[in-house]
Amino acid sequence: MARAIARRVYNGGIQSGTRLASEEQALAEYRVSRATLREALRYLQLHGVIEVRTGPNGGQFVADPDWQHLASTTALLLQFANATVETVMEARLLIDPGMAAVAARNASQADVERMGELLSEMRGCLADYEAFYDAYLRMWDVLATSSGNPLLSLLSPALRRITWTAGIRPNKTLRRGALNQLRSIHEAIAAHDEAAAYREMERLETGYLATMRSRYPDEIRKVVSWADSIP
Repeated sequence: MARAIARRVYNGGIQSGTRLASEEQALAEYRVSRATLREALRYLQLHGVIEVRTGPNGGQFVADPDWQHLASTTALLLQFANATVETVMEARLLIDPGMAAVAARNASQADVERMGELLSEMRGCLADYEAFYDAYLRMWDVLATSSGNPLLSLLSPALRRITWTAGIRPNKTLRRGALNQLRSIHEAIAAHDEAAAYREMERLETGYLATMRSRYPDEIRKVVSWADSIP
């Protein structure tokens, strides 16, 4: 039932925010029990395809699944596989350099300019962890999206959110180092130099993993926590 509804939404080009058919209409169309329909809708809601709104104007509405749903599902699978945060960091070391290289190939001028703005914002709030981290995540989101690859656009922020569950909050010195390395990556992307972007990103992730292993060995060896991965 859930597959049929998802197929109808996607194939019909139904836009986010559109109200779905009423329960009575859906029951008549799909010829299933009320319990089956409700379970299917609940399943789609968990995956971010449907949003349930309450009140006089409530109902079931089409929604846009995003990286948060991927992070939640991935974290749950990793937790029951007893995967540590360190293994997620290792995966990032393998994935992110390639993402940076593709971004160098595909990033638009608007992407490059937006990354530059975010780097300036990060520089201005180095002393404030929360503000810095917010800009840092938005910087990575633009970088991932500029690759033009939908999977990377979802996977990159999802893996960062899962890494965050280790509870590590880098100090100002580490934040400054990350900022400087991101500047080098930005310069390579702006020059559309794929090899340089790959190299600089590999340098960032290699250094990051080495620092985490030396300074926070206990934290990164924690098993991924699904409960802590949900924003």
